[in-house]
Amino acid sequence: MAALVKLLIVLCTAVAASGHGLGPTDVEFHLFHRGSPTVSEPLLPTQNSLLQSSISILRPTVITIHNYGEKVFGNFNAFVVPAHLFAEDVNLIAVGWSAGSELYSQGLANAVECGERIAYFIDFLAGLANYGPENYRIVGVGLGGHIAGIAASHVHWGRIRHIVAIDPSLIGWTHNPHILSADKATVVEVLHGTAGVLGYDYPLGDLDFYPNGGTYQTGCGIDISCSHILSYAFYAESLTAVGGSQFVATACESYEEAVAQTCSGDKGVVFGGIGDKTGQSGIYSFQTNFVPPFAQG
Repeated sequence: MAALVKLLIVLCTAVAASGHGLGPTDVEFHLFHRGSPTVSEPLLPTQNSLLQSSISILRPTVITIHNYGEKVFGNFNAFVVPAHLFAEDVNLIAVGWSAGSELYSQGLANAVECGERIAYFIDFLAGLANYGPENYRIVGVGLGGHIAGIAASHVHWGRIRHIVAIDPSLIGWTHNPHILSADKATVVEVLHGTAGVLGYDYPLGDLDFYPNGGTYQTGCGIDISCSHILSYAFYAESLTAVGGSQFVATACESYEEAVAQTCSGDKGVVFGGIGDKTGQSGIYSFQTNFVPPFAQG
């Protein structure tokens, strides 16, 4: 089944190697905050829109980027938006680009332009309110994981503080010059949830985590969609588990150790959460429970 899923995506990608292009309104920005955690406020990269909005330069900002085939108000943001607002008082900006990402091939072709639009938004706010990229965490899933890196690399006003790429996509990225990499932000953190099938297999960031071997998540069997969803469920739990168990990982000497689940290095590095991870690096593995809470401590 996993091989069939991968083959279908490859065929889909081959059908349309060039994008349909993104229209002027095809990348949307939706603002959530603790004062309005469930109803979003649309934002435009214009002076009037931003000055009249509820965005605050006194709060850090989290930008979320969904995968292909999903909507801005879909399953991914249903997990991560409330989790982030629970964890800290932030401007939560959910990027919607479903008009350019209904199919994987379409999203792959439009990924760079989507990232450039996000970078323009960040730069515009920096110029308008002296609110620099060091205030941002960008969280992307699937294609959104690579788009997070593209956006960060196109920002001109400084360096993005933190990228979290959740199960970043595999197909079309192995030799892609825009692939996510550790130099895109101060800290690039990656969770591999369907490695080698839907998700990228080899390490991409400063910190690469391979839960349960990184490909098939506990409780999912060979259902690869289940494993992909659990990837961002783990991240959401890492934000909300105040005083509870954390995803404490074991250091691995190699990618091969991580996928074989034979890591025996030091413990102490934690996946997810909101803590500062500047200076941390390496390949890590951790095990999860079958049902929530997933973290084993």
